[in-house]
Amino acid sequence: MHMPAHPVLQYRWAVRESRDGKVLVYYGLRNPPHHQETVLPLPDSLAETLAGLDGSAALDRLPETVRESEEFLRLVAQGIVVDKQDQRQPSTADHKRTCTRCVADDHLLPGLEFDARGVCAFCQCYELAEQEGGSAGPRNTVDDAALLSIAAANRDSRFDVMVLCTGGKDSTYLLWYLAKKLGLRVLAASWNMPYTNDTCRRNIRRSLELLPDVELVERTLPINVIREAMRSQFGQVGMPCLCPTVAHVLFFPLAAQERIPVVMQGVEEVQLAVMSYVMRNLQGGNGKVPPAPPSIREQTLQFLGMTASPPEPANPFSLTAEFIRYQSSIRKVLDPIYRPLDRFLARAKQDASAFVPQFLRLKTNALYGSWRAATDLMHKEMDWKMPPGQKSLLHTSCRLEKVKDYCQNMRFRNMRTTAFPQSIVEVSAGVYFGLLSREEALREVEALGYHHEPEVMAELLGDLRISEEDRHSHGETTYSLCDCAPGCRE
Repeated sequence: MHMPAHPVLQYRWAVRESRDGKVLVYYGLRNPPHHQETVLPLPDSLAETLAGLDGSAALDRLPETVRESEEFLRLVAQGIVVDKQDQRQPSTADHKRTCTRCVADDHLLPGLEFDARGVCAFCQCYELAEQEGGSAGPRNTVDDAALLSIAAANRDSRFDVMVLCTGGKDSTYLLWYLAKKLGLRVLAASWNMPYTNDTCRRNIRRSLELLPDVELVERTLPINVIREAMRSQFGQVGMPCLCPTVAHVLFFPLAAQERIPVVMQGVEEVQLAVMSYVMRNLQGGNGKVPPAPPSIREQTLQFLGMTASPPEPANPFSLTAEFIRYQSSIRKVLDPIYRPLDRFLARAKQDASAFVPQFLRLKTNALYGSWRAATDLMHKEMDWKMPPGQKSLLHTSCRLEKVKDYCQNMRFRNMRTTAFPQSIVEVSAGVYFGLLSREEALREVEALGYHHEPEVMAELLGDLRISEEDRHSHGETTYSLCDCAPGCRE
């Protein structure tokens, strides 16, 4: 083991304070088998020493009890504490490392590690899951036979499935697939969010004309309520987004009331790549056998319980902590709309026989073939239109997608969250799983909102009454709209 002459923490590692004491946090993705080891507890003495490492002090200037401790030596062995000259420097748009299998790079994903082949840690996680087989991918996916069997047994509802739809590519495909290809009785449910683009609103209307047996239910919330909620979200979690949580809150109680056996939404498998592959078997590990997956009913109730009553994150720096904070923040600002969901969950908890719709997903990797093929099919079958100026095939329904991209990217870059920017991970996973070529993916990446503040941001900030001064003072907003110096990341 090579001991560093002038030790420093490797790039993207930082000492943080948690409710259980000091921890060492990695803002990136490590190579397997260490990909889930990103929050490491620290003794106070070691934490104090690590927090002060700047490469100016020689190794022998460190306290002997620290430099000879088992914990310190383990950090050196894993390359977490390195010599000053071996500390990685931030990548740039012109000087970065890109995965040889997908298009993930260490500029858009600072802290992304690569193996000797040049394969990124995400692709290594996908490879590992495939080698292990079994439960790779989202757990609640369903095939045609299962859906048809559920529909055949359905005697209690006018509908076999509720589809949460936006008019985007994925939810339009879902409507077509279920209603036309499988012949199921579909209730389309749409939350008419103010920033849904007009093209996708028209796509929904056209879907109803082409699928005349599909029924639509639509809900809105008062625009002032939405804007106040989005302003609050910006300050609390650094992003204005309310979707898709509001749709879940509004429509799951309706599905239960109508006794619709299945609820589905247009979310691709690759959009769940982190949960399905990076965090896969998280409760196992270290040679332990992971627990058996819960039933679909239990999965649905767990998901809705997390939506309605998000717990305090056990680990505030975990990959799930940002999701929990996001859910909790929406609950606080939109509490009145949760009442029907609360009553539904209370009944389901008290009565094991209470009706609970199953929350299921299509196996989109296999069904789509490619994003282009799925899009072309929707053009042909549903006269689906791409929003004007839209270049990316990934997210096509909301005018604020680039705002979400930009905020997620800035918060991750500023080491304010360990949650990875979503779209670059999804595009890269799309390449790995054959949904688009590397060349197509590089064009997708260029179309994402990572590279500069999107034009729609000014309109949004005006709508939400977030001033220029608020950029630097409105809670978490500053980490989403400003490229912060290291000192303001604490």
